[in-house]
Amino acid sequence: MAPNRRTNRNILAGASLLVIVAACIITAGCTAGTSAPGAVVGLTGVSWSLESYLAENGTLVPALPGAGVSARFGDDGTVVGSAGCNQYGADYNLNGTALSVSPPISTKMYCGEPEGIMEQEARFLELLGSAAGCRVENDRLEITDASGATVLTFVKEAPAALAGTSWTLASLVGEDGAMVPVLAGTTVTAAFGADGVLGGSAGCNHYGADYTLKDAKLTIEPAIRTEMYCENPKGIMEQEDRYLALLANVTTYRVEGDRLFLSDRKGVDLLVFERAVPKPDLPLTGTDWVLDGYSTGADAVSSVIAGTTVTVKFSPDGNVTGNAGCNHYGGRYSLNGANLSVSSLFSTLMYCEKPEGVMEQEGKYLGHLGNVSSYRVEGDRLILSDRTGTDLLFFVQAQKLPQAPLAGTLWTLESYSLEGEAVSSVIAGTTVTAAFAPDGNVTGNAGCNRYFAAYEVSGSTMTIGPAGSTKMYCGEPEGVMEQESRYLSLLESVAGYRIDEDRLDLLNETGKALLSYRAAGADQP
Repeated sequence: MAPNRRTNRNILAGASLLVIVAACIITAGCTAGTSAPGAVVGLTGVSWSLESYLAENGTLVPALPGAGVSARFGDDGTVVGSAGCNQYGADYNLNGTALSVSPPISTKMYCGEPEGIMEQEARFLELLGSAAGCRVENDRLEITDASGATVLTFVKEAPAALAGTSWTLASLVGEDGAMVPVLAGTTVTAAFGADGVLGGSAGCNHYGADYTLKDAKLTIEPAIRTEMYCENPKGIMEQEDRYLALLANVTTYRVEGDRLFLSDRKGVDLLVFERAVPKPDLPLTGTDWVLDGYSTGADAVSSVIAGTTVTVKFSPDGNVTGNAGCNHYGGRYSLNGANLSVSSLFSTLMYCEKPEGVMEQEGKYLGHLGNVSSYRVEGDRLILSDRTGTDLLFFVQAQKLPQAPLAGTLWTLESYSLEGEAVSSVIAGTTVTAAFAPDGNVTGNAGCNRYFAAYEVSGSTMTIGPAGSTKMYCGEPEGVMEQESRYLSLLESVAGYRIDEDRLDLLNETGKALLSYRAAGADQP
């Protein structure tokens, strides 16, 4: 890899001067030019790339390869661009074909490569400041001096493709017109899909909007977003509102290297992005997904209720399982390309009062899941849609938890098998636990009584001997003794086990889950 041609010489001075350049462009301190009737057509709103310039010996010589010298004439009477090493800015006045450019102001970095770049930069800025006329023909721009001689030639840069690209916001224009960096600790992203949909994170909420492209013209429709509220860092919601409002004001774009600039109809840059490092698409199967938002009708998308976690996992064996927010659920799924269908859904039967609305959310979620017809994965995001193409459920990859050990973990029962395929959640107000000790004994609470039994493990197989227990009788809650009897009976039917992060399933001989636990913490003697 070639070394970076830019050194840190005069970086502080350069950064300060860049601020001055920006201030000159956006304030009345520099007089903006105007264009008279009959002005050169096609000069503004285009990124021009330097092709050749007039050397000291009076001949046109080609620009150094890879130097990236550019010019962009805005409708506000300013011209900005890269001189090869440094960024520059100047005012210009266009009257018919007569063009005048004020002495450019530039940053003060030093670049050692390619050889001759600093000499070329000095010559370019000198010639730009000597402009007296211009003409645009066949996507070429020629700038002439007072004698009519061509001193600079440019070619029109073709708009870079946006579809399929992803970006991370670096800065956005504030209320005072000055560019401000994004808040530390926040990440704002933009992914332009090939289907004409722009999506990403606005910092707190995820958003989506339709966009259209024509040459360098870009139109973004008002965005819809999820409805979460984030308190930290301070100002994140104000930044999010500002960002989404600016998106709707975008009319043009340009790509310079690894940076994307979105501008308004006056050519003022509103948003500056840096190219995001692409994330490979995660596989649908075997990935733990957590719900980030869900459709509530029309174009409305709701975030998940605070304090609830909704998950889904598509296993390679065709089973789909997860937590719907209150109850655990399961079912079958089938895949055919991007087509996905979920069937035979079942769930435990708990009722959760808190947080408010959790049961309504669960019902909406399971209803959507049963109506899924297709899916798509975008990096670490999963979107499930219905047969009309309407997006119903939005997931992100779940944070990976450390694998809990069988022994030394206190496991709390969440659900257990009934006859047939039925599954029941644990009765509200009861707690059933299991603690597997390294000495081959398992102990815990069966809901009313304490129990104990011997167990043996070999690989993923497990056997549990007949359990002994205390002999108390509990009259409440209703059904607790029947649940306890079923639990102790299922323990004796265990033939294997599996642990997935903080979940333990005890299995029968066919691999069916008889008892499902969640890690509650380290077992305390």
